Amino acid sequence: MSSCVHRSSHLSRHLAALRQQRDLKPGQLAARLGASNLSKVGSLIRAFELGEPISDHWLQKLIAELQPDPAELRRCLELDQAESLEQLERERDAWEAWAEEPIDPYLSIRYSPGAGLVHKVPRAFCTPRETTEDREWARQLAEDWAADRLKRCPHKGILTWSRRERTWFDEHGLNPRRGSVTFEGRTTGAWMQLSGSQQRFLLGSGRELITRSHGLDQP
Repeated sequence: MSSCVHRSSHLSRHLAALRQQRDLKPGQLAARLGASNLSKVGSLIRAFELGEPISDHWLQKLIAELQPDPAELRRCLELDQAESLEQLERERDAWEAWAEEPIDPYLSIRYSPGAGLVHKVPRAFCTPRETTEDREWARQLAEDWAADRLKRCPHKGILTWSRRERTWFDEHGLNPRRGSVTFEGRTTGAWMQLSGSQQRFLLGSGRELITRSHGLDQP
Protein backbone atom coordinates (compact mmCIF):
# COMPACT_ATOMS: atom_id res chain seq x y z
CA MET A 1 0.00 0.00 0.00
CA SER A 2 1.33 3.41 -0.97
CA SER A 3 1.87 5.91 1.80
CA CYS A 4 1.38 8.86 -0.56
CA VAL A 5 -1.29 11.25 0.72
CA HIS A 6 -3.49 13.45 -1.43
CA ARG A 7 -5.46 16.55 -0.50
CA SER A 8 -7.90 17.61 -3.20
CA SER A 9 -10.76 19.98 -3.80
CA HIS A 10 -11.99 19.77 -7.38
CA LEU A 11 -11.42 16.01 -7.57
CA SER A 12 -12.87 15.28 -4.15
CA ARG A 13 -15.99 17.32 -4.90
CA HIS A 14 -16.41 15.56 -8.25
CA LEU A 15 -16.10 12.13 -6.65
CA ALA A 16 -18.57 13.20 -3.95
CA ALA A 17 -21.06 14.16 -6.67
CA LEU A 18 -20.62 10.76 -8.36
CA ARG A 19 -21.24 9.02 -5.03
CA GLN A 20 -24.41 11.01 -4.47
CA GLN A 21 -25.61 10.33 -8.03
CA ARG A 22 -25.42 6.62 -7.21
CA ASP A 23 -27.33 7.27 -3.97
CA LEU A 24 -24.54 5.77 -1.88
CA LYS A 25 -23.75 6.79 1.67
CA PRO A 26 -20.02 6.97 2.59
CA GLY A 27 -20.28 3.72 4.56
CA GLN A 28 -21.98 1.95 1.66
CA LEU A 29 -19.25 3.14 -0.68
CA ALA A 30 -16.65 1.92 1.81
CA ALA A 31 -18.25 -1.54 1.61
CA ARG A 32 -17.93 -1.49 -2.18
CA LEU A 33 -14.26 -0.64 -1.77
CA GLY A 34 -13.73 -3.77 0.33
CA ALA A 35 -13.11 -1.97 3.60
CA SER A 36 -13.12 -4.10 6.74
CA ASN A 37 -14.02 -1.16 8.98
CA LEU A 38 -16.94 0.52 7.20
CA SER A 39 -17.39 3.29 9.74
CA LYS A 40 -13.73 4.31 9.71
CA VAL A 41 -13.31 4.24 5.93
CA GLY A 42 -16.71 5.88 5.42
CA SER A 43 -15.59 8.75 7.67
CA LEU A 44 -12.30 8.91 5.75
CA ILE A 45 -14.21 9.21 2.45
CA ARG A 46 -16.47 11.95 3.79
CA ALA A 47 -13.51 13.82 5.26
CA PHE A 48 -11.79 13.69 1.86
CA GLU A 49 -14.88 15.10 0.20
CA LEU A 50 -14.69 18.02 2.64
CA GLY A 51 -11.02 18.72 1.88
CA GLU A 52 -9.05 16.46 4.21
CA PRO A 53 -6.16 14.32 2.87
CA ILE A 54 -6.56 10.72 1.74
CA SER A 55 -4.00 8.01 1.00
CA ASP A 56 -3.16 6.97 -2.55
CA HIS A 57 -4.52 3.50 -1.72
CA TRP A 58 -8.06 4.69 -1.03
CA LEU A 59 -8.01 7.36 -3.73
CA GLN A 60 -7.24 4.76 -6.39
CA LYS A 61 -10.02 2.56 -5.06
CA LEU A 62 -12.48 5.46 -5.17
CA ILE A 63 -11.58 6.26 -8.77
CA ALA A 64 -11.83 2.60 -9.79
CA GLU A 65 -15.27 2.24 -8.18
CA LEU A 66 -16.83 5.58 -9.18
CA GLN A 67 -15.27 5.61 -12.67
CA PRO A 68 -15.19 9.34 -13.39
CA ASP A 69 -15.01 10.47 -17.00
CA PRO A 70 -11.29 10.48 -17.97
CA ALA A 71 -11.46 14.00 -19.39
CA GLU A 72 -13.18 15.35 -16.26
CA LEU A 73 -10.74 13.45 -14.05
CA ARG A 74 -7.83 15.06 -15.90
CA ARG A 75 -9.41 18.52 -15.64
CA CYS A 76 -9.92 18.15 -11.88
CA LEU A 77 -6.36 16.94 -11.37
CA GLU A 78 -4.93 19.83 -13.38
CA LEU A 79 -6.98 22.39 -11.42
CA ASP A 80 -5.96 20.86 -8.10
CA GLN A 81 -2.30 20.80 -9.12
CA ALA A 82 -2.38 24.43 -10.23
CA GLU A 83 -4.04 25.53 -6.98
CA SER A 84 -1.61 23.43 -4.96
CA LEU A 85 1.37 25.14 -6.62
CA GLU A 86 -0.16 28.56 -5.96
CA GLN A 87 -0.71 27.65 -2.32
CA LEU A 88 2.86 26.39 -2.05
CA GLU A 89 4.19 29.71 -3.33
CA ARG A 90 2.03 31.62 -0.86
CA GLU A 91 3.36 29.44 1.94
CA ARG A 92 6.93 29.95 0.72
CA ASP A 93 6.51 33.75 0.68
CA ALA A 94 4.98 33.69 4.18
CA TRP A 95 7.78 31.47 5.49
CA GLU A 96 10.51 33.63 3.96
CA ALA A 97 9.04 36.73 5.61
CA TRP A 98 8.71 34.86 8.91
CA ALA A 99 12.29 33.58 8.70
CA GLU A 100 13.61 37.14 8.47
CA GLU A 101 12.07 38.11 11.82
CA PRO A 102 14.56 38.18 14.73
CA ILE A 103 14.33 35.67 17.58
CA ASP A 104 16.04 35.14 20.92
CA PRO A 105 18.85 32.63 20.19
CA TYR A 106 18.67 29.48 22.31
CA LEU A 107 20.26 26.11 22.90
CA SER A 108 17.88 23.14 22.89
CA ILE A 109 18.90 19.86 24.50
CA ARG A 110 16.82 16.82 23.67
CA TYR A 111 16.96 14.28 26.47
CA SER A 112 14.65 11.80 24.75
CA PRO A 113 12.24 11.75 21.80
CA GLY A 114 9.62 14.07 23.28
CA ALA A 115 11.44 15.64 26.22
CA GLY A 116 14.02 18.37 26.42
CA LEU A 117 14.94 21.81 27.69
CA VAL A 118 16.17 25.06 26.21
CA HIS A 119 18.67 27.56 27.56
CA LYS A 120 18.69 31.16 26.39
CA VAL A 121 21.94 32.34 24.89
CA PRO A 122 23.49 35.07 27.09
CA ARG A 123 22.59 38.54 25.87
CA ALA A 124 26.25 39.47 25.61
CA PHE A 125 26.44 37.23 22.53
CA CYS A 126 23.16 38.43 21.04
CA THR A 127 23.76 42.18 20.84
CA PRO A 128 23.29 43.32 17.22
CA ARG A 129 26.61 43.57 15.40
CA GLU A 130 27.32 46.00 12.60
CA THR A 131 29.85 44.03 10.57
CA THR A 132 30.03 40.49 9.29
CA GLU A 133 33.20 39.93 11.32
CA ASP A 134 31.49 41.06 14.53
CA ARG A 135 28.48 38.84 13.87
CA GLU A 136 30.73 35.86 13.18
CA TRP A 137 32.67 36.51 16.36
CA ALA A 138 29.45 36.71 18.40
CA ARG A 139 28.14 33.48 16.94
CA GLN A 140 31.44 31.73 17.63
CA LEU A 141 31.23 32.85 21.25
CA ALA A 142 27.68 31.50 21.43
CA GLU A 143 28.81 28.18 19.97
CA ASP A 144 31.65 27.96 22.49
CA TRP A 145 29.13 28.68 25.27
CA ALA A 146 26.78 25.99 23.94
CA ALA A 147 29.58 23.43 23.67
CA ASP A 148 30.59 24.17 27.25
CA ARG A 149 26.98 23.67 28.46
CA LEU A 150 26.89 20.32 26.69
CA LYS A 151 30.27 19.04 27.94
CA ARG A 152 28.72 17.25 30.91
CA CYS A 153 25.59 16.28 29.02
CA PRO A 154 25.32 12.91 27.22
CA HIS A 155 22.73 14.35 24.83
CA LYS A 156 22.79 16.14 21.51
CA GLY A 157 22.03 19.83 21.24
CA ILE A 158 21.00 22.43 18.69
CA LEU A 159 21.99 26.08 18.89
CA THR A 160 19.31 28.05 17.07
CA TRP A 161 20.97 31.33 16.18
CA SER A 162 18.21 32.63 13.92
CA ARG A 163 15.25 31.15 12.12
CA ARG A 164 17.62 30.26 9.29
CA GLU A 165 20.89 29.46 11.08
CA ARG A 166 21.56 26.56 13.42
CA THR A 167 24.52 24.67 14.81
CA TRP A 168 24.16 20.99 15.67
CA PHE A 169 26.26 19.32 18.40
CA ASP A 170 26.84 15.66 19.15
CA GLU A 171 26.82 14.35 22.71
CA HIS A 172 29.05 16.33 25.12
CA GLY A 173 29.13 19.28 22.71
CA LEU A 174 31.35 17.56 20.17
CA ASN A 175 31.47 17.99 16.39
CA PRO A 176 29.61 21.30 15.95
CA ARG A 177 28.09 21.57 12.47
CA ARG A 178 26.53 24.71 11.09
CA GLY A 179 23.60 24.53 8.76
CA SER A 180 20.87 26.63 7.23
CA VAL A 181 17.14 25.99 7.42
CA THR A 182 15.24 26.46 4.16
CA PHE A 183 11.55 26.45 3.32
CA GLU A 184 11.90 22.88 2.06
CA GLY A 185 13.63 21.79 5.28
CA ARG A 186 11.61 23.98 7.63
CA THR A 187 10.58 21.11 9.90
CA THR A 188 14.19 20.67 11.00
CA GLY A 189 14.55 21.40 14.70
CA ALA A 190 13.88 20.12 18.18
CA TRP A 191 10.65 20.65 20.07
CA MET A 192 7.93 18.73 21.86
CA GLN A 193 4.46 18.04 20.55
CA LEU A 194 1.56 16.18 22.10
CA SER A 195 0.02 13.35 20.11
CA GLY A 196 -2.91 14.64 18.06
CA SER A 197 -1.96 18.30 18.57
CA GLN A 198 -0.39 20.78 16.14
CA GLN A 199 0.96 22.92 19.00
CA ARG A 200 4.74 22.76 19.39
CA PHE A 201 6.47 23.81 22.56
CA LEU A 202 9.70 23.70 24.52
CA LEU A 203 10.43 23.80 28.21
CA GLY A 204 12.82 26.46 29.44
CA SER A 205 15.48 25.79 32.05
CA GLY A 206 12.97 27.09 34.62
CA ARG A 207 10.35 24.61 33.31
CA GLU A 208 8.35 27.41 31.72
CA LEU A 209 6.59 26.82 28.40
CA ILE A 210 8.26 28.46 25.42
CA THR A 211 6.68 28.88 22.00
CA ARG A 212 6.63 32.16 20.07
CA SER A 213 9.77 33.73 21.49
CA HIS A 214 11.82 30.82 20.20
CA GLY A 215 10.45 30.67 16.70
CA LEU A 216 7.97 27.78 17.05
CA ASP A 217 5.09 29.71 15.50
CA GLN A 218 6.21 29.34 11.91
CA PRO A 219 3.61 29.42 9.13
